[in-house]
Amino acid sequence: MPRERPVDPWGQVDDLDGTAHYRTLGVEPRASTEDIKRAYRQLAKRLHPDKGGDPVAFGRLQAAFDVVGDAQKRQVYDTWAKDLQFRYVRTAATGPGGLGLGGEDILLDEFENLGLHCDPATQLVVTCEVCRRPATKECWTCGMRICEFCTLKRHWKGSFPLHWPLINSDHMRDKLGKRELERKRVEDSEKLQLEDPNFRSEAELKDIRAFKQAAMELRQRPDKGAATYDLRLAKFYMWAQTPGTVFIACRVPTGYADKELVIECSTARLLVQSEDAPPLIDRLFAHDMDHTRPLESFRTEDNRVCVLAIPKSQWGEHWPCLFRGDSEGARCMQPPYTLSETEDDVLLELELPFWIEREDVAVDFGHDRLRVGVRNTLQLARTYWRNSQEESRRRDYAVIVPEQCVWSLEEDMNAEGERCKLLVATLARPDLTEEEVTYKKGKRQDNRAADRPGAVYDKGWRFFADDEDLYRLEDTLQALCFLEQGRTFVPAKPWANGEESKWVSEELLLPPAVREHVARLRAQRQEQGEQMGPSGLAP
Repeated sequence: MPRERPVDPWGQVDDLDGTAHYRTLGVEPRASTEDIKRAYRQLAKRLHPDKGGDPVAFGRLQAAFDVVGDAQKRQVYDTWAKDLQFRYVRTAATGPGGLGLGGEDILLDEFENLGLHCDPATQLVVTCEVCRRPATKECWTCGMRICEFCTLKRHWKGSFPLHWPLINSDHMRDKLGKRELERKRVEDSEKLQLEDPNFRSEAELKDIRAFKQAAMELRQRPDKGAATYDLRLAKFYMWAQTPGTVFIACRVPTGYADKELVIECSTARLLVQSEDAPPLIDRLFAHDMDHTRPLESFRTEDNRVCVLAIPKSQWGEHWPCLFRGDSEGARCMQPPYTLSETEDDVLLELELPFWIEREDVAVDFGHDRLRVGVRNTLQLARTYWRNSQEESRRRDYAVIVPEQCVWSLEEDMNAEGERCKLLVATLARPDLTEEEVTYKKGKRQDNRAADRPGAVYDKGWRFFADDEDLYRLEDTLQALCFLEQGRTFVPAKPWANGEESKWVSEELLLPPAVREHVARLRAQRQEQGEQMGPSGLAP
């Protein structure tokens, strides 16, 4: 029986080096157009079937000339000569018991340098037509084979101009999976909390550690922080006001069901402190309260949340700030300014008295915070929200470009039709990063696109960290304000695209969570009757 001839696998690979058309014509890849035409005419006379030539060979000759004889097609062929649709790489072990690098780490052009023996019949890999990595996707627009990395970049092919890849992606499935995992985590946390009121998640324990550290540092000050604003503590409370009452909602990080929550309020000072923990609030009021009326309060059974209703000494008085040392409207549910954000900048508008002149105003666009000073009128300081992950990864991370920020003072009319001045500050965002342009389709990854911890669907943060409501305290404040005065200010949530802050005087127009709080407070008022104060809280 004759011995079977060994099969040469390399002989089965067409145009392995990307020079087959030139070899068919018998010219070098650097040959001129005239040399190619001359070689084609000579071979065509000899290989033409009418002259007794081989039809198959003539077909290959004609195909080769159609490509390299056309200047545009030849340029494409030369450019992609080695970026062929099929690559053959060896994934067998380079040594006993070990696997070779294989895949995208061994391309045909690197075989010789790596000193590896390659068997092209071992594995078939489709490579990306852009970067030569193994292709895993195909663009539905132009049919280009691309890898996962290049699905985030624009490309062109043939008659199709530069475009974003249209592919069958697993992105939505992965996103839904993450949402489902986060929902399960929240459900497990709520279940454990029901079983043990003192249960704390990892994120809550981190908050407790950060709170204690900040509180102890503040206690080292000469005034023990009584007239010092510190956002690390202030983020745990928010406040709102009506003509007669100031409401304060607190999230007590160290509150436990078996620990006493101390709330003490005098005409000048407020103390909120959990047992065996530093105080959350130990501050001096910026304005006087009415000591003839009782302080109303409410706290949850686990002492994690408490709400206070503080009567004003003068009905109708407007409190610009809550405590001494606070800037204008610090941690107030209704800030003294309006903000509008675009892709390129952030516009801040602040209403001022009509007699204010430009020389009375000082605006400092800092890298970390914005400061606005108006002589004998107000002092405003706000800290920008920063993406901690991006900041640790990039040295050039910046929220704004101070050199490009500007401000102006304009004549205007307020809501009552009276003359006023309008301070307009434009905070310029930095240019898009190369990563945002290349992989995020030109979408800026700023505070509006950042994920919120523990949130399944909500995404986005407020531009100023001082305005952020991490613990959904605004819902409670809105319900209390609505019950007392029949209307409330509803600030826009950062994840609600297109939504604007507004005043609401109809209950049906309140957010669902606020309506639930209103219904619960009404039910408690009916159950307890005279024991409830005018604000719906227990005196």
